[in-house]
Amino acid sequence: MPECEFCGEEFESETELHIHWGEEHEDEINSHQKDTVKKAERKKEQQEQEERKRKKDLAFKGLVSVLALAIAGLVIPQMLSISDTDQSQGLENINLTDRPVKGNVDANVTVIEFGDYYCPACKAFAQTVMPQLQREYIEPGKIKFYYMDFPLEIHNPQAATASVAAQCVYKQDSEQFWDYHDALYEQQKNINYNAEGLTSLARDSTEEINYDRLRGCISSRETMSKVQDDMNVALSNNVDSTPTLFVNGEEVQNDYRSLKNAIDTSLSN
Repeated sequence: MPECEFCGEEFESETELHIHWGEEHEDEINSHQKDTVKKAERKKEQQEQEERKRKKDLAFKGLVSVLALAIAGLVIPQMLSISDTDQSQGLENINLTDRPVKGNVDANVTVIEFGDYYCPACKAFAQTVMPQLQREYIEPGKIKFYYMDFPLEIHNPQAATASVAAQCVYKQDSEQFWDYHDALYEQQKNINYNAEGLTSLARDSTEEINYDRLRGCISSRETMSKVQDDMNVALSNNVDSTPTLFVNGEEVQNDYRSLKNAIDTSLSN
């Protein structure tokens, strides 16, 4: 432990020792030691600022968690009414009415993906696993496949904006939603995640969409409530990563073999 050469007092760190010099031995220290004191004071101030910021961030995160729980408490009970025709047997608190779906809506097997348009693993799923599901199960009408939004800020703070944009496209044309969905993954790292950039992507990937209306929808975050509903469902079912897949309510690994086995088992029951 460093010891003060003037009074013999011991300190936990050099910084504390030098602060002590300035406070108790200002008249005894030389010019070099005075410079050392100034550096120690600046370092202490920086540490205190960092500590204040850390506490502020923790307080903010705590507030966000409380708000999230409060929102979940308000929103989730409203979702307990499950449609007779569009439902997943194991997932809780989920209503699939008016959500993006492809395949046979009367199929007995329901596959649900919770995805994030800025997630690299979701892009890989969309480009490698989905084409196989499309050929073997969706086009033949064996399953119905739902996409639900779970944008994670860990991937990109603007991930939710992409989900809002996709929901805005869906609001205009449920079929062209899937073209836009695929384009979002295809151009994942090349998009400006603002109203102009996301509208420009729609011009390149969809037809007969009202692009002025789409831009306004994105700018006003008109569909954010739908995105939030999907996120509440995900959180209430302990989803914490993307892509997360469920087959008839049971969580399944997101590789093709695992999905195929789960789907085939459900089809045979």
